[in-house]
Amino acid sequence: MASPATILVVDDEAVVRRVLSDALSKEGYRVRNASNAEDCLAALSAEQADLLLLDLQLGDVDGVEVMGTVRTRWPQTEIIILTAHGSMMSAIAALRHGAADYLLKPVGVDALRARVAEVLARQRAVRERQEGIRHMYQQLQALVAAEGLAPQPPGPSLPPGQIYVAGPLTLDVQRHTARMDGRAIDLTPTEFAILLALAAQPGSVVPCAQIVRSFQSGVNDEEEARQVLRPHIVRLRRKLESDPSRPTYVQSVRGVGYRWGDGRDEEGGHGV
Repeated sequence: MASPATILVVDDEAVVRRVLSDALSKEGYRVRNASNAEDCLAALSAEQADLLLLDLQLGDVDGVEVMGTVRTRWPQTEIIILTAHGSMMSAIAALRHGAADYLLKPVGVDALRARVAEVLARQRAVRERQEGIRHMYQQLQALVAAEGLAPQPPGPSLPPGQIYVAGPLTLDVQRHTARMDGRAIDLTPTEFAILLALAAQPGSVVPCAQIVRSFQSGVNDEEEARQVLRPHIVRLRRKLESDPSRPTYVQSVRGVGYRWGDGRDEEGGHGV
């Protein structure tokens, strides 16, 4: 049986901490509290949390600054922002910088439970996908070793935990998450790998075979790679483009490959 998720509630109002903690404890979560930024970071240093409920209006420091530190030091900790109506612009900025969601104060217990459950479910799904990818990679390594095969050249080297920002697109390699204009995008592992190959070199044309090697070995012929990519590109455009028939981000360059565009409708950016 999986252990309960750990949640850290950070708010400078004692009554808010008590209400939120009681509601979450009744749902079976392990809940800890902090009243300021210093205590929050100390608590995370002592024991990492799965989820951080963070008030934007802390007395000692701006909550967005705390969020930036947490995203850097504990990238797998999800963050839900607590904000009042007057701080909505700050909440939107926090979402653009990686917060999973936000809740308006005063927080309703039902909304709290639902939002926390949703964010933690997404977190579990990401971790399961990452584990699946690691397992497949280990199997591939074992097969290569057993057969004495030379591994295919990899795509661009990607340091763990790196975040790529290409225009409105943000890709978090460690958490395997994608956001477009702050909106979470549900991607398959293959779609994520394709976007990562393009976002790592925004504006540059990436050959089809190089893109395919980011998620599948053994495909070196450019035309074969183009056929492999075609259905994935179609689905990506449906998820990312305002008009998939006239793509401005996932652009094809006829006879060469694909590139991540800047959102403008350019010649050569149509088709698959």
